[in-house]
Amino acid sequence: MARAPDPREIKILSDILALVLDEQPGHAASALERIRQMARRDNITGGALKNLFITRIGTVAQKDATDREKILRERISSLERRLGQSEADTRAAQNRLGRCQMDMAVLQMEIATTRMQKPWRYVTLVFAAGAGLLVGIATTQLYHSLTVTRTSIDRASYLR
Repeated sequence: MARAPDPREIKILSDILALVLDEQPGHAASALERIRQMARRDNITGGALKNLFITRIGTVAQKDATDREKILRERISSLERRLGQSEADTRAAQNRLGRCQMDMAVLQMEIATTRMQKPWRYVTLVFAAGAGLLVGIATTQLYHSLTVTRTSIDRASYLR
């Protein structure tokens, strides 16, 4: 893991960078090699070195850093609002799920009750149909027994 550079190392790096920009080829090559050695020792990549110079040496204006911090704070507050809304939506969905599960349990109980009552309904219908048939036969017999019977006509005479 890379350690945080101290101000003395920053001064050394800036001196080496000044030598790199020097016109003499030997000094520039040795300065570049020294930068490579320090970067390898501290496990610093080129991007990390660039960020080090930008943040430590102050090439980024204070106003830019403040604007960046303001943008990041706004983003954090926006994400916190979205998280709160998501949590509220989750609670609402859980409440709806609980109500649906309760409704489903009530419907299952009603279905079970209906299924238990069906055999008795069939027995009642069969009994009512049988009783109606017997009452119908009895009523027909009673009617015929109370009415006057006529003499029967011999229909065989029509066929001769």
